[in-house]
Amino acid sequence: MEMIILLLLSAVAQLVVTAPHPSTDPARFSLNHIIEEVHKCNKTFANEFFVEDVEELVDAGCKDGFFCKVHNILKEHEKFEETKKDKLTLVRHLKAYITNSNMNCTEVLKTVKKSTVSRPITVLLENIVKCSRRRNLGVK
Repeated sequence: MEMIILLLLSAVAQLVVTAPHPSTDPARFSLNHIIEEVHKCNKTFANEFFVEDVEELVDAGCKDGFFCKVHNILKEHEKFEETKKDKLTLVRHLKAYITNSNMNCTEVLKTVKKSTVSRPITVLLENIVKCSRRRNLGVK
């Protein structure tokens, strides 16, 4: 009887130790960094330039297509690339989140249609924060 109890206690201890903990989830960690970087970028940008609107992707629930699309927009926007450290860090954090979440952006972006509407970069940044917070709360 004592042996069985010891085995059960050992098994429970292993489950507790190996169970994923929300604060160490790499995807959640990256989202928090993304939010921090957006706040830094917002201090730099007014409504300096315009980018493709992603409001439909936000309204659709901030799914993988949203994160792939904003990463693609920021990565390819020449004015965004000309700016320095904070902006490039945001792009790197988005890429890390996409990689950690096992998103296949090449496939995902095939289903995302291009918007004909342009909005100020600050609107895009606000949407990134909104979707990051939504994902942090586990809402899909």
